[in-house]
Amino acid sequence: MNQLSKIFAALVLKVILFFFLLNGSSVNAQRKSTSINVSDNGKTSISVKNGFGNNFQVEFKGDITLSNDDTDVIAISDEGYMEIKKSAFGNRRRVFIESNSSGQLTKKYYVGGSERNFDSEGRKWMAEILLEVVRTTTLGSEQRVNRIYKQGGTYGVLKEVDFIGSNYVKARYIKLLLKKDLKNADLISILNVIGDDIDSDHHRADILKNNTSKFLATEASTSAYTEATAEIDSDHHKAEVLKRSIKDGSLKGNQMNSLFTIAKDIDSDYHKSSVLLTVLRNSSLNTANMKLLISTANGIDSDHHKSEVLRSALNSDGLSDSSFHTLLSSLDDMSSDHHKGNVLSKLLQKDLDPSSLSHVLKQVGHMDSDSHKANVLKSVVRKELSDESIEVLLDVLEHMSSDSHKAGIFKQMARKTYSDTQLTKILWTIKDIGSDYHKAESLLAFSRMVSQKEATVKETYRSVCKSISSDSHYRKAINAVQ
Repeated sequence: MNQLSKIFAALVLKVILFFFLLNGSSVNAQRKSTSINVSDNGKTSISVKNGFGNNFQVEFKGDITLSNDDTDVIAISDEGYMEIKKSAFGNRRRVFIESNSSGQLTKKYYVGGSERNFDSEGRKWMAEILLEVVRTTTLGSEQRVNRIYKQGGTYGVLKEVDFIGSNYVKARYIKLLLKKDLKNADLISILNVIGDDIDSDHHRADILKNNTSKFLATEASTSAYTEATAEIDSDHHKAEVLKRSIKDGSLKGNQMNSLFTIAKDIDSDYHKSSVLLTVLRNSSLNTANMKLLISTANGIDSDHHKSEVLRSALNSDGLSDSSFHTLLSSLDDMSSDHHKGNVLSKLLQKDLDPSSLSHVLKQVGHMDSDSHKANVLKSVVRKELSDESIEVLLDVLEHMSSDSHKAGIFKQMARKTYSDTQLTKILWTIKDIGSDYHKAESLLAFSRMVSQKEATVKETYRSVCKSISSDSHYRKAINAVQ
């Protein structure tokens, strides 16, 4: 090989090595897998693939007791057994250990298909492989957690968890640790590990939602719990954790702020709304928390899901005037007149102050459908309206296209009493109705009231009547007021 070829070959080798180092960890991670099967007769089979031909299988039955240094099996329950098989780059090894009826262990070691001396060769290999086995599977997990906790407390167990690669096994060790009598500082440390070291949303959520009463016992642990939950990427799992904490009654009123902070980060409208609906069904919210909930609902893009939450919120007692305004502002981005109308109609069942009522009317003005506008306005005009509310109402009516819907609202308005000034403004708005029939019908609805008013109001009525082109409709309206 000439010098140029050698240089080229060396360059190619370096490129290959660089690519291998750059991508090796991700490729290896993709090849790693663990499968676990537990049969009806108590036999457990675990298969671990570590990538690049480095795989092993563990099969056992009964209770397995390890030595304190995790290098040997010192006991197996009666008629139990354990088998470890490992293959690496074509090299196959196997250890088989079984217990007889008296509890004595028989240990055998195989290389390929040939049995070898266990004490001279097999014991050393098992000592090497056993720590890998226990850190990759749940074999001996309860015994190990008890031993490590006794020696090093929570810190010792969490340090061991750091050596474990499998999220499933990490979660198993943490669940066993949580059965101990732990201090608040221990719980915070565990929550930090759940958030930082467990990559699986499933296992994170499983631990968090099944230990809410412990994790939410103090303000400090609640803060750590919030941070761990926020690390969950899956909207489904994040929502499940939050809903469990609500249903368990573990969240206190002053901790709701943390819940809403997490809920705001849920992208799915379905899951976000499910969390908020769970809060409303299971918690009694103070004014501040209700405003936070409504503010969180404002981040829901779906009109259907947003209206569902807002209508449910309106079933709650103790909503303040400021809460009503917060809720009404959340309708600004709602494009569906159907859903907006449903929320407004529900809101109008409440005792609203003039400011809130005017805000309702402004929202009605933003609706496109005259039919939906009319449905809401029929509820509005049943209430006592302030001068400001009447001004806004008449502005909404003026911009409605349907003369039929306008007339329907005016007829309903005529059942109430109004001051001369208010009635005059109403009559001038009736003038904008294009249909002679609907204009006359609207004027007739107010004719009795006008007849009891001063001359200026009657004159306004007559002026509006003159805008009717149809002689029959004109005479019908004008003759109603003497």
